[in-house]
Amino acid sequence: MGAAALGSVERFAPAVVTARWEHVFSELVAARDSGRRDIAKAERQAMHDLVSGADGGVPAASPAPASTVRGGGAQALEARLLKSVRGLVRDGGQLCRPLEWESPWDIVQANLALAADALESAGVPYFVVRDSLVRHTVAVHATYREAVLKALAGAYADQAVYVSVLNENQNAVATVLAGMLENYLDTPGSGVRVYQSAVSRSRTLRLGAVYGCTISFWDEDPEDPAFFLSPTRTSVGTRLPQQSMVRSPMPLAGRTYPSITPFTRPLHGDVNFPVDAVYTWVDGSDVHWLDRKNTVLAGLGLQTEDAATSAARFRDRDELRYSLRSIDMYAPWIRNIYLVTDQQVPSWLDTSHPRVRVVDHREIFGRRGALPTYNSHAIESQLHHIEGLAEHFLYFNDDVFVGRTLQPGMFFHSNGQAKHFMSPTAVPMAPASYADEFNISAAKNNRALIEATFGQVLAHSFLHAPHPLRRSVLEEMEGYYQEAMATTAANQLRSHSDLSVASSLHHYYGFHTLRSVPGSISCGFVNVGLSDHKSRLNRILTARPHDVFCLNDFHDGDVPEEEQDAILTAFLPSYFPIASQFETGSERNQRRRAGYLPGWPL
Repeated sequence: MGAAALGSVERFAPAVVTARWEHVFSELVAARDSGRRDIAKAERQAMHDLVSGADGGVPAASPAPASTVRGGGAQALEARLLKSVRGLVRDGGQLCRPLEWESPWDIVQANLALAADALESAGVPYFVVRDSLVRHTVAVHATYREAVLKALAGAYADQAVYVSVLNENQNAVATVLAGMLENYLDTPGSGVRVYQSAVSRSRTLRLGAVYGCTISFWDEDPEDPAFFLSPTRTSVGTRLPQQSMVRSPMPLAGRTYPSITPFTRPLHGDVNFPVDAVYTWVDGSDVHWLDRKNTVLAGLGLQTEDAATSAARFRDRDELRYSLRSIDMYAPWIRNIYLVTDQQVPSWLDTSHPRVRVVDHREIFGRRGALPTYNSHAIESQLHHIEGLAEHFLYFNDDVFVGRTLQPGMFFHSNGQAKHFMSPTAVPMAPASYADEFNISAAKNNRALIEATFGQVLAHSFLHAPHPLRRSVLEEMEGYYQEAMATTAANQLRSHSDLSVASSLHHYYGFHTLRSVPGSISCGFVNVGLSDHKSRLNRILTARPHDVFCLNDFHDGDVPEEEQDAILTAFLPSYFPIASQFETGSERNQRRRAGYLPGWPL
């Protein structure tokens, strides 16, 4: 046997092969236990997220991040925490605390406090950074990186607090319970994200990493040490001169955090003026309201309505309750909420709440128009007469909901300009006629006024979204289109002579007078009366893809009324499981009364 053949035999001898397999196997086990394999897998997932733009846009009910480490004792630690920490549950691949009363904005604040408490206890200096995200970021000098990880590990070793190690693209490469964090002291990263996952009792709302607090490691610019570099984009860029880093306090949710003057000064783009919300609402099952309406119908020589017909036309599925929940959960920067009604008050509404006021039609109509009115166009034409209403406000129908955390810049520019959201639905290019549906004839009447005033022909309507309005524009229109506005206000029932003032005419008039400009919003629309729209509800609930959405119910659909009731009875509390501070007796309501519910800014 030649030397080559002899060498081959020796290489593949059973003892040699066995030893090699044992070595490979021991390396694989070590990699699993150390978490390195999870990190490598997470790196691949992070690259996919970077390309697909997933970071920061994860649905509120999403599962745990792909970077969550399962090995290295994670399961044993989870089991111990489940036994020792009251109320913890396993959901979506992570340990979650119960979400009883907190909104997403409250969770954001709680996670900021988690990070700040650990840093302050360890004596690690930090400051709060401003950026465009809902979640908070704090900056720490890169030399404290190991101290930060040890501080978090020590502070939360016995709590279900998660920490994600972030790469230079701000994607998580490893997500572990804080008690395991010291195993990752050598893992490179530009920062960490700290959070507790929380889930509602219904398991339909889970708030996790998207609302965590990022601890970002800043360092001197190697090309010019007079500047500091941030690994993330801030509101003032990624490169700050050291001389600008003067300490300045930043109050958030009743606590004052350290920051620096570039982040505590009013910045271009900040919406610092108050924004209110206005709803119009009717309870069609109210017999007193129906008696008043039938008096009007009889006086006009029209057929009156019985209670069953009225209840069907104005069926109340508690949409208003859940629309207010959507504001409390996702738009807490709204200052006051005005509910415009005809001598009606929802039984569940806390009318003593300082941010809520019920406004009767008689207050806003004064001597204008004709009351009682059952014409939504007429009511909308008088909203600017609400006493105390802010110059900038959002007009909501009660079937419109805020779908995720939004900031006021979605609706207004910092210079005061309102935004409007154009629909692809065209207004038919024909004069108004009695054959039109009332909303179409109103749009055509708007078109005639805009063309006569500005020489341009409007072609489209607007999305079923909150309408950003300026009170001064409405006041000016009332004077400029005095006759047409007065006619609309005087129509007690919908008429082909109506204008649609708040939902259309304001936007076109404001555009031509430089006070309203096109905006962009993700707006979902579901007609619960159509069976082929049911799948949209499932997607909205599971993916939460929209900034706002509308749940409309056309009366000529193919879904029976009782089934529509059942659908919304299941959907609405699943999407909005936290009772708002505006609901009498809710936990948020009681906390507000006791002074334990912080206000804006959050």
